[in-house]
Amino acid sequence: MDKIKKIIRSIRNLPQYKNLSEEELIKIAQQQAENKELVETLSFCLDDEKKFAKKLLENYLAERSFENFSERDTLMQLIGIEVLAERIKKFLKTEGEKANPSIPLQMVEQLTTINKQSMELKDKLGLTRKENTNTLDEWETLKKKALTYYQENKGCNVAKCPYCQKMFMILKDMRGHHEEKLPIFKRTVLYNKELYEPYEKGIITKEKLASIQGVHPDYVEYIFENIYKNEK
Repeated sequence: MDKIKKIIRSIRNLPQYKNLSEEELIKIAQQQAENKELVETLSFCLDDEKKFAKKLLENYLAERSFENFSERDTLMQLIGIEVLAERIKKFLKTEGEKANPSIPLQMVEQLTTINKQSMELKDKLGLTRKENTNTLDEWETLKKKALTYYQENKGCNVAKCPYCQKMFMILKDMRGHHEEKLPIFKRTVLYNKELYEPYEKGIITKEKLASIQGVHPDYVEYIFENIYKNEK
């Protein structure tokens, strides 16, 4: 939260933000903080290259939304490649400005390979438009992306507008619903008495019970000793 407050203080009086509400400033600050964290994942990125990487990220996010993890991971691969390409270009420029310039062919070949990879990733993310792409193809692509997003975000009622990039909440109508007890929890602790009874009798092992619940075997032992036995 301190990071968000710091960003808000730094942007509040900028001309493009001075008329925004506090809620709008918080959303922008959260987006900037998220972008900075993403750029920090580029471990090989030099300090003077992070500004370039951040600008690339903002430009791509302004062009379209990348909702699922797979797309965002591919996007960061693309930005990493473009940062490397820019580094090579600067090196070649420095070499060309020397008194007796020489062309490092290996670097030129590497730049060509990187540019090819960049185009492939852009094509994968739908950042390049083909001349023969028609409306039906575009519609099918959008449907695939929508279905992928739905599969990866089932039950989530928070979404991002693909045009303005702002977050919004889908309000769910709870009328007609009824409450049910959730037997796999005891207060806020993951616990199901029906699973610990066969464990006590030796029907299933501690490791198997841990695997069923998705926890560490030590957790099973702790719950068995401190909750299950106390209940008995």
